[in-house]
Amino acid sequence: MGIHYFLAIRIPEHQANDIHQQIQQHSGLHFKRWVHPLDYHITLAFLGEPVSDRQLAQLSGDVAEALKEDPVFQLEIGGLQTFGPANSPRILWVGTKPSRYLDEVRKKVYTLAGKSGFALDPKPFHPHITVARKWDSKTEFDLPDQTLPFQPFRAAAAELLKTNPDQTPKYETIQTYPLRSEETL
Repeated sequence: MGIHYFLAIRIPEHQANDIHQQIQQHSGLHFKRWVHPLDYHITLAFLGEPVSDRQLAQLSGDVAEALKEDPVFQLEIGGLQTFGPANSPRILWVGTKPSRYLDEVRKKVYTLAGKSGFALDPKPFHPHITVARKWDSKTEFDLPDQTLPFQPFRAAAAELLKTNPDQTPKYETIQTYPLRSEETL
């Protein structure tokens, strides 16, 4: 896959490292590719490749204006889940507990991206943090049923990210859209 862009909420470094360490303590999680903790994020809208720099710049300005009055909010992290076949999953991820603030930010960003001409994924929003890809074992996958004690974190900004496929970590922040910080909800 080439260079593409997306709008996301990054997971703070200390929180990302905590998630990574807790997951790595589980034996039997054999995945081909583990996501670097500094790349942990919740995708709000996958943009792909823009048709022009102008399209991306217009969206960036619109997102900045739309989110400037949204409050910083707490996000609680749930447990481990998977996408794909239960016995050989494609993706191992950590979910978030429901948050109306996250849903509102996502709706604004997604709507603006669509109005800017980006071809968006129409699937329902399922907020998650991808931590690993492609089950890599001859044995069937067995999702650990232990609840991991992840700490909540402050979502203080949305970001426009660009992929750099040949780098680790691979996601580069192009623009940050701070949320209003007087209060944390």
